[in-house]
Amino acid sequence: MMDVLLIQPDKLPGLRTTRSSIPISLLYLGAALRNRGYQPYIWDLSTQNLPAEGAERREKIESFFRKNFMGISTKVVGINCFTTMHFPLVREIAAIIKSIDENIKIIIGGAHPTFFGEDILKNCPEIDYISIGEGEETIIGVIDAITNNMGFSEIPALLYRDGKSVRTNNRIEYISDIESFEMPAWDLIDISLYRGNYETYYNPKKQNFSLTVPIITSRSCPFSCSFCSAHLIMGKKYRKKSAIQVVDEIQFIHERYGENYFAFLDDIINIDKSHVIDICKEIVKRNLNIQFSINQGLYISLVDEEMVDALYEAGLVTVSLPIEHGDENIRRNVLRKKLTNDKIYEVAGYIKKHNIFTIGLFIMGFPEETEDTLERTRKFIIDLSLDINGVSNLIPFPRTSIHDQAVRDGLFVVDTGEVWEGKAYFDPGNRNDFFIKPRNSDLNVLRRYRKIFDDMYFFTDRAKNLNQGKC
Repeated sequence: MMDVLLIQPDKLPGLRTTRSSIPISLLYLGAALRNRGYQPYIWDLSTQNLPAEGAERREKIESFFRKNFMGISTKVVGINCFTTMHFPLVREIAAIIKSIDENIKIIIGGAHPTFFGEDILKNCPEIDYISIGEGEETIIGVIDAITNNMGFSEIPALLYRDGKSVRTNNRIEYISDIESFEMPAWDLIDISLYRGNYETYYNPKKQNFSLTVPIITSRSCPFSCSFCSAHLIMGKKYRKKSAIQVVDEIQFIHERYGENYFAFLDDIINIDKSHVIDICKEIVKRNLNIQFSINQGLYISLVDEEMVDALYEAGLVTVSLPIEHGDENIRRNVLRKKLTNDKIYEVAGYIKKHNIFTIGLFIMGFPEETEDTLERTRKFIIDLSLDINGVSNLIPFPRTSIHDQAVRDGLFVVDTGEVWEGKAYFDPGNRNDFFIKPRNSDLNVLRRYRKIFDDMYFFTDRAKNLNQGKC
């Protein structure tokens, strides 16, 4: 049985003081590898309190690896690289591993390598393989090939080197039956390392909790919003687990680890109304006294009062609403999100009826943005009166139509040729930076409204009271 090591990089430079997040994607990979007969291990560097930079940082990472490599025998290491900002950390980790044992093969996956895999393999000899999008079948295929001394040409969704050339095996299809997945391998991590202070969280049941447990009930998004790259990672075919399977996992974690706060991380949990209702009914049926949030948000156009009532009864206490923009024309015609102002107000009413904590998700800085459209977003935020309003600067993700438009119209104000390297681009520390310039506005207008929206983040009195030290 081969040992396989899965690594989560440490925290991003702008987020080093935040809590570590459970690497749920690695728990899924770990379960798949174990089911195949391999022995997985997960090392999460975000729990190691590493220095941000310098020689001491490299020494500590190398010392950690050398010490822990003594306990396992691995030929393959997988590294999670979800965002562009993580890539410099991933590249550093790969180089250190190769310096310890140059024969170890390194495969990386996540959104960034999915978009920039060819650039990475052409320029980074320390990285051997790129998994494109959904990773279970790909990493198993690579390890099977290495174990059995086989070729890589038949492994789906893989980039690899063939001599001096980079080969791409396109994906034929995504995994259709995610109900066949084993439960994420929770035993591969020390859950206590992820505990923190959650006093600022809305907690109407007054429960004691020091952790939000990630739960994923479905994969993919069938829509094609102009700014979003989710479907490029997981495809457009909506796939779901059964309600019993989802609640089995919640109950297992609730009883085994004593956790009672869960966070649903589906791209869109409510594509299928019956899926949501069935999960809620199963939670109520088992009398699970839990609270949960829907972090990525409900698809507002598909929400009705029955759905909200069921979610509330099952334990929903906080929900994100991906409104995206306060100008309906931009929302519908630029973002391609078929969502009216009237529907937003309607759904907000259903949610407020139950006193559920609300987080509005907005984006500013589209090519069509003007001072007038920004002002409409400001007024919409005031009228809607959600608890928190997160207004993000537009990130033109590669292969989205917004990105292609910005390239075509010459709107970028950064060097896109350096994006594959992760050079300060999309860095959370660059909150005041914009990556494209709107056609009929200037960056000074964006910066002025950036400050206005920042001041509107904690909007209601209860949001301000919960976060007194952060206002």
